[in-house]
Amino acid sequence: MKLKNVLIIGTALMFLLSGSMAFAAGAGQDKDGEGYYIHSVTGKTKYFESHPGEPSQWRFVGGPNDGCEGPECSASGNYDLNVLALGGGIDCDLAIIPNGFAGGVSAAGGLALGKAEGAFDSWFFGPLGGAYGDLSVVGGGLVLTESGAFYPGIGDLSIGVRSRSFTIATAQAMYDVDAWGLAYSDALVLGITGQGSLDTSLLWSSPLPMWDSKGVTGGLAAQGSVGGFIGGGIAAGYGSAEAGAEITMLGQTGSSSYRAIDFNGPAKTEIMGTEVYASTVVLTDKYVDNDFIGIGGVKGGYVAGGIAATKTIQATQGGLATASARGAYNGSGELGCNFNGSAVGYTRTTATTVKGMKGSIMSSSAGMSVGSSVTPN
Repeated sequence: MKLKNVLIIGTALMFLLSGSMAFAAGAGQDKDGEGYYIHSVTGKTKYFESHPGEPSQWRFVGGPNDGCEGPECSASGNYDLNVLALGGGIDCDLAIIPNGFAGGVSAAGGLALGKAEGAFDSWFFGPLGGAYGDLSVVGGGLVLTESGAFYPGIGDLSIGVRSRSFTIATAQAMYDVDAWGLAYSDALVLGITGQGSLDTSLLWSSPLPMWDSKGVTGGLAAQGSVGGFIGGGIAAGYGSAEAGAEITMLGQTGSSSYRAIDFNGPAKTEIMGTEVYASTVVLTDKYVDNDFIGIGGVKGGYVAGGIAATKTIQATQGGLATASARGAYNGSGELGCNFNGSAVGYTRTTATTVKGMKGSIMSSSAGMSVGSSVTPN
């Protein structure tokens, strides 16, 4: 009876001891080892020479010839993706006041599209195979043009007319393709974007009896940009390819013409002038990430430019004043380089007369600031 109890107790101890040893060995052992793992969140599959470690969201799904070979263990599948985004707008406005008018037009738009496909047949590599694709595109444009009268607050009496425009256009695209096993996955993306605006204003002599000089002042501002990109990638075997591109364009133009009278005792100064501006900003970006048997990339670029010009002519008894200004900018770049260009200028003339005296004193001034740059991100 005692011997039987001893045997039972000894057997139980050996069972518990062997289980503890196996658990201890298994706790520090890379039991999955080399093979293919699937990510529990993204669903992507990658090849690791050993388990990625803990904590990990990768789950082992097998390796080449993992327990099944030949056509009797076959599986296959395929996918097809198509995406497109297109948007844009056109706007215009016109304002008319006594002896003057202003108007403008603006347009912007963006197009982005993508296509991806993939297929797999797993019998050659056992029960493992798959293809993955992901596409995302953005395209569109927004515009605003507004024209109207304004009061510049110059002298005792003043009035003006102006027009101004704002534009934004963008095209963006990205792709991510993966393949594992006897599989392939490929993608193609394309983007086109453009924007432009033009504003002008014109003002001439006032019909008011107090306005003695004759003259005209006006200006024009225009700017625009256009760009695009194309990219593609293919992954086969156990490869992956990722790439993305973005082009965003911002534009502004404006033209403001005004006239004013300033009284100072017996002296009277009549003022005419115009202010113009144009600016263009292009922001771009790209990224590429290939590994294993994945090949992919994206290429693209843009061109941009603008112009601003103004002229004022004023004449009175015994006097003449003229002023003109013109500025232009342009530039081009590849994806990964940004552009910034602007032209800002003005013209202004005055005619001063004194009651009871003959003749006049005239003045004329003009200015223009122009700049542009292409800089890497």
